[in-house]
Amino acid sequence: MNMRFIALLAAVMAVASSAVAEGNLPTVFIDTPGSKPADSRDKWVADCRLRVVSPDGIVLFETKSAEIKGRGHSTLAKPKKPMAIRLGKRTPLLGMAGGKRWVLLADFMDHSRLRNRLALAMARATCMDWTPACRHVDVVLNGRPQGCYLLAEQVRVARGRVDIDERRGVLLEVDAYDDGDPRFVTAVRRLPVNVKSPSKPSAAMVDSIRLFLDEIEQNLYSSPQNGRFEPWRHMRLDTFADWWLVNEMAQNAEPNGPRSCYMYRDAGGLLAAGPVWDFDLAFITVGLDGGGDLRPARLNRPDAVRLTTDSVYNRHALWYDRLLSDSSFVALVASRWTALRPRWAALSDSLVLWRREIEPSALADEALWRGQDPARFDTCTTFRASADNLRATYLRRFAAMDSIVAALRRQFGAR
Repeated sequence: MNMRFIALLAAVMAVASSAVAEGNLPTVFIDTPGSKPADSRDKWVADCRLRVVSPDGIVLFETKSAEIKGRGHSTLAKPKKPMAIRLGKRTPLLGMAGGKRWVLLADFMDHSRLRNRLALAMARATCMDWTPACRHVDVVLNGRPQGCYLLAEQVRVARGRVDIDERRGVLLEVDAYDDGDPRFVTAVRRLPVNVKSPSKPSAAMVDSIRLFLDEIEQNLYSSPQNGRFEPWRHMRLDTFADWWLVNEMAQNAEPNGPRSCYMYRDAGGLLAAGPVWDFDLAFITVGLDGGGDLRPARLNRPDAVRLTTDSVYNRHALWYDRLLSDSSFVALVASRWTALRPRWAALSDSLVLWRREIEPSALADEALWRGQDPARFDTCTTFRASADNLRATYLRRFAAMDSIVAALRRQFGAR
């Protein structure tokens, strides 16, 4: 091997490693055939090369058969695109459990880039069976840096994720968006429900799911005098209490849409809440109107309800208008809040560490996409200001939650 070739190879390797050595995060390199864009949520781009490289340039994973597509609804319309990844076999990435399906969350509307990570960490401290693991990464698509992303396990029925029978269990998403999945609306609350799994349920199975949810609603919303309020017969109430507490502590108004509200039932079992999802618009003051619009830019609209750090965000979301008026459920919420409060308080220190970890990448991301959010979804316009605001808001929210839970106990007689 001649010396000129060795020198050239060394130069190329130095350039390649410098792309991942500037920050503290691993880098996900994606190359699509012919540099095809991955901006369709309906069509996978096949035969993509995907590499996960450590900050010091070590290749941790590589495949030439990955499939990539766009994901999300409103977020896919933003210039920084969220993506879904499908691998040929179950693969552990960056210390997370093995799986075929992964997502790259762009967090374009969250200038702190930390809200989803914080909320998912909160959920992992609860009684809910599974919460997606996640890691911050830099993304380079077809040689072009895309910025700081959150690589996360996708919400799916699978071993080690939503671990239920793939044929007889069901994963549901209550969401105003129609994903093209089998879909129905509940009888009483008129909640829009997407059947996420099984992927191709029979008409009889969809009808059975609908009737099961209708029975829950009839039980919840029948007159209290007839003594039929027995949600424990159909629901794992501990998961519904913890799910509400995560979303409420996070000031997440998305369930009012409703949007991204998952629940599942194994064959013949109880309905469980979770996993939690979608917190890029959490931990901020928002304006909630009849369409569920959360943009801070709409705070001054006459039809907007202003929700602040001291507000109750999800008093009337899903079935919580009824559940939170029942003394036994309120007592359960209060008990769970007492258990979760110290665990969540410890996460304020984690926020400091996560911020330090992602700061070089977040600042580069900020420079790359600055000024391209015309809707002004965030109340802070820079990474540092938004990260400061996130931690301050999180710490203030504990006192607000103490008051919210105490008020529920006083109002509904929970002892």
